[in-house]
Order: sequence, then C-alpha cells, then structure tokens
Amino acid sequence: MRCPGQDRRYWTQDAVFEVPCPECGASVELFKDETTGRCTRCGHRFRNPGIDFGCAQWCALAEQCLGLVPEVWAETQSTEGALAGRIIQRVSDALAAQPARLRHSLKVYHFARQLVPGEGGSPRIALAAALLLDVAQTASAADKTDTLIGPAAPDRILREIGADDDTIARVAEIVRCCHSKERLDCIEQSIVHDADALASLSTQVLSTTSDEWTDVIENRLVTAAAKEWAKKWAQRQLEDEPPPNHANA
Repeated sequence: MRCPGQDRRYWTQDAVFEVPCPECGASVELFKDETTGRCTRCGHRFRNPGIDFGCAQWCALAEQCLGLVPEVWAETQSTEGALAGRIIQRVSDALAAQPARLRHSLKVYHFARQLVPGEGGSPRIALAAALLLDVAQTASAADKTDTLIGPAAPDRILREIGADDDTIARVAEIVRCCHSKERLDCIEQSIVHDADALASLSTQVLSTTSDEWTDVIENRLVTAAAKEWAKKWAQRQLEDEPPPNHANA
C-alpha cells in the first residue's frame, strides 16, 4: 500500500491545477508532484511553479517512498513553490483577458527564480512580489474598473491564499516601490527590479553594439547576477550578428 500522502486517490481538488505556458500562454495542466510541465501547443518545457511534495518535505522515508534524488529533495525543503502556485492561479484569473501581461508576469517570476540563489534574500518575498508586479499595475482606463487589477491586488491575493501579515506588508511595499521607481534598501526589491528588466529585454531585439549593451548592463540592472546574465546574452547576440557589408561602404 502506498503512503496516503502520495497516493493521488486521496488528494483534494487543489492537487491539480492549470498554469499558462511562459512562452505562448496556452493552459497546461499539472499535478502538484510533477517537477516540470510541457506545453502541448508550443512544446516548451518549464518548471512546475506550484510543486508541492507534501509529506515528503518532512518524512524520513521520503527517499524510499518517492526515490527522491538529493537535488530534488533540496527543492522540496521550502514552501515557496506551493505559495507561487496559488499566486499564479489568482494572477492568471486577474490577467485572463490580457495574455501579454500574463506572459510577462510569468517571465518576471522565471528570472526572479534564477536571481535569488546568487543574490540571497527571502525567496518567499521576492518570488511573490515578482508574480504580483503586473497585476498591481493599472495600465488602462478599463483596469480602473476591474476589481482584480490595481494597487490593492497584491494585498487581496495574498490574504486570499492565507499569507501572513509580514509577508503581505513586505511584498506590497516592494511592488509599490517598483512601480513608483522608489528605491528600497532590500535585496528582494533589487531582484524584482532586475527580473522585470530582464523579462522586458528578453522580448526585445537590441542593436548589437557594445555601447548599447554597456548602457543596459551598467545603468538598467542592479544585481551582479542579472548583469552576468545580460553579459552572456549580449555575447551570444554579438556572435550571431552577421559581419558588416563592407562592399557597400
């Protein structure tokens, strides 16, 4: 007999959920114990943002039960994934009519996850703020009449999923300051700021001149991890650029 905590017959409805593909926005159905998902529309494979191994996070027999390897086991030691999964559900509902903003929100989250290990800070705060950045922004007149979108949305969503008061206050402050261009003395805001910048840069085609890339890296980005990512990306674009056409010079 399999442990009831890992037996899908005993799971509740929230054990299976849908998230939009970070690349094309198509809906992808995932179970909470799946480490990755694959979009059936575009084929993109991505990490499950709502991964939650439940009792495997603390049970001494988890490795025998699930065969978890050390790398996967390390990922299950926090509940950031489960928290992110619940936030993504709410953000997806709020931005359902704005797929471009929803995709950008997921890209910000994707980059924040990459920056957190190298920069430190609280993953719980940084990742929640990254996900809620877009839903807090009033981008049009229609948004002003939409109760799901706007400055109060992060507070509402976090309270709906049962976040504690400290998390709510810190995330709301980071989101507010990112939109107002106010600088906070905290690494979590720096991570969210750079994740947002990288998400925007990833969809742009910059003229591949060293001066332009230097300006982006030195003036638009704050964290060392984000600058390193941009440097590598710039190098790839420079290498792919065709040589100048000297015949027409």
